[in-house]
Amino acid sequence: MKLSPANYAAIALTVAGAIVMSALNWSGRPVSVATVGSMLVVGVTLGSIYAVSASGLVVVYTTTGVFNFAQGAMGMYWAFVYWELRFNRNWPAPIAIGLVVLVMAPLGGVVLDRLVMRRLRGTPLVLQLMVTVGLMLGFMGLAATQWKGDRGRNAQPFFGRSGGFELLGVNVTWHRFTTICVAVLLAVLLRLLLHRSRIGVAMRAVVDSRSLTSLTGANPEIISGLAWALGSSLAAVAGILIAPESGLVVELLTLVVVDAFAAAAVGRLQSLPLTFLGAMVLGIGQQFMRSFLDFPGGFSNADRALPTILLFVVVLALPQAKLHVRGTASAASARIRRVTPLSDAALGGLALIVVVVSWSGGLVPFVDEWTGTGVNRGVTMMITAIIMLSLVPLTGWAGQVNFAPLAFAGFGAVMFLKVAGDSGQAWGLLMAALLTAPVGALMALPAVRLQGLYLALASMAFARGFELLFFTQSSVIDSGAGERIASLHFAGWQLDGRGRGYLIFLTVVFAAGVVGLIALKRSRYGRRWMAIHDSEAAAATLGISLVETKVIVFGISAAIAGFGGALFGIQQATLNPSQFTLLLGLPIVLLLVVGGVAYPAAALFGGVNTILFIVIKERLGWSWLSALEILGPGLMAVAMVVNTRGAVTDMGRAFSPLLPWRQDAREQLRLGHASSREDEIGELGLDRPFTRDHVNDLDKHLGIVDLIPATPSAESRGGL
Repeated sequence: MKLSPANYAAIALTVAGAIVMSALNWSGRPVSVATVGSMLVVGVTLGSIYAVSASGLVVVYTTTGVFNFAQGAMGMYWAFVYWELRFNRNWPAPIAIGLVVLVMAPLGGVVLDRLVMRRLRGTPLVLQLMVTVGLMLGFMGLAATQWKGDRGRNAQPFFGRSGGFELLGVNVTWHRFTTICVAVLLAVLLRLLLHRSRIGVAMRAVVDSRSLTSLTGANPEIISGLAWALGSSLAAVAGILIAPESGLVVELLTLVVVDAFAAAAVGRLQSLPLTFLGAMVLGIGQQFMRSFLDFPGGFSNADRALPTILLFVVVLALPQAKLHVRGTASAASARIRRVTPLSDAALGGLALIVVVVSWSGGLVPFVDEWTGTGVNRGVTMMITAIIMLSLVPLTGWAGQVNFAPLAFAGFGAVMFLKVAGDSGQAWGLLMAALLTAPVGALMALPAVRLQGLYLALASMAFARGFELLFFTQSSVIDSGAGERIASLHFAGWQLDGRGRGYLIFLTVVFAAGVVGLIALKRSRYGRRWMAIHDSEAAAATLGISLVETKVIVFGISAAIAGFGGALFGIQQATLNPSQFTLLLGLPIVLLLVVGGVAYPAAALFGGVNTILFIVIKERLGWSWLSALEILGPGLMAVAMVVNTRGAVTDMGRAFSPLLPWRQDAREQLRLGHASSREDEIGELGLDRPFTRDHVNDLDKHLGIVDLIPATPSAESRGGL
């Protein structure tokens, strides 16, 4: 990996900053053989676990091209399975480990490959990332459903807690010694497998070209299944080894293994030796901070945030991504999306307002019970939809993956608390949006250098960093003092954050936001965002400033999320750090993508489903639905391998012909039936001419997505 002078300068500044931080926060604990030895034993043990998990990430990525965000959750799940066999059913440890690591986990990896991962080949990167994040939430929800995973369980270490041997005055338990030996052994075996064996060479070759690999006699399908089986086994090993150290809690155990992302990034998702080195730096660094540094209250989570900081620094230190010429070679065959007219958006918004007013007023016949709790659910639905809107221009139009919308929303809520929390004046909402926009522009700086997966990792690190280092500050959210946010004062009205008036206000805001986004999409900036989504290289060639364009779209996205966060603060009346965690933000992203991230209507789809899962869980009361709020979005995201277009696309296709003014949709439907008939005749060998012009006429006015235009449209030719 070749680094530029700027990269070396960034690394040097990071090291210098670490030294200064250590000097300023030194706890005064004496440095001795015993204290350093204890730090190294625990640090190397933790680093070994990171190494095993990160190695699984690297193996899967280098052999399949898919970054598995679910690696940590898979390790967590198999750790619970091991606990069930070993401690709840009293199976002997060797049998339980052998069954989980050598049979169940590999079989689970093969099943995932056959049912999910093979369907992801050739799909957009955003879809691949969201499906694996969906798997992450799916495994978490499944574990929480089976074992009530919020309850801590005691997983005994291998050979007990008291055994071991003494090294340099430090007692090394047999569990930690076993962990270190397993990590070293696996590192050596994986290196030999990938670089010294025929199957390993084939595994690395299949990701570059499946067709060429098959010419050598290798079966790409078998190789892909083997890679996922191996990755799942490594995740199981990491989860089983870390469980006695961290405890069996779903979220905690998942995030501990997720921290291994930083170690994989050090190896640039390719090099196992560098990955192992990054894991050791991470583990020893965390234990060094716990042993010798003492941070003030707001930064007490600094040791937990080290993986996040390291991931962010490593991603930024990577060489600048090359501009990919994506889609320009086949521009003539690109699908052109229909841009919704402003009149349609305004009419749809008006219809939504009428429905909400009727619904909240108890005027809808099938609503037999409408209490204050129900109104509050409607408020949550609309606030969630407004926050989801922030990702439509950013991810849906500009193609910039962002897992941190809840971090921006939390920042907006804090800003409203500070500037207008005691009065609740409506101008505070605008101030919250304006103050959040620069934070989004700051996030745009990595986006200028990074693309695709590394940008997604940077945004995840950004969200996790805000969770651990910003919202925990007493000067930011003083949970102990009980700071309260007043009800909203708007145009002389006082709107209770959980009342019907506030719900109607939110609905009007959402409808106005949809109309505003549609107008923005039809503007010059909207066309620029879609241009960089299609091909940054082509956009730069046309004279579009990538820096300016990305900064603007990130700023607008953050402002919308900050506005939604301020509305959320009014609803909650008080804030606490647990409201803005990374794991709570992931379902927001997933449900929007499931709906169709390029369409503002998908935000309403996501908000409705967020509340729907809660209502189903409470009304049915079945024990296996206890984690539906995370299991549901996860399963819906995984199901996208079957329908990659998004739910609102099919809903729009079915509903638009019923609208009186959509003659184009009815004509498209009629021609669609004719096209299907022509296909049937063709299959019978009775072909009749059905030209490309007919196909273009068929979809010229398509309600959601148009097919290949015979000639480039005026909008696609210029005006960027």
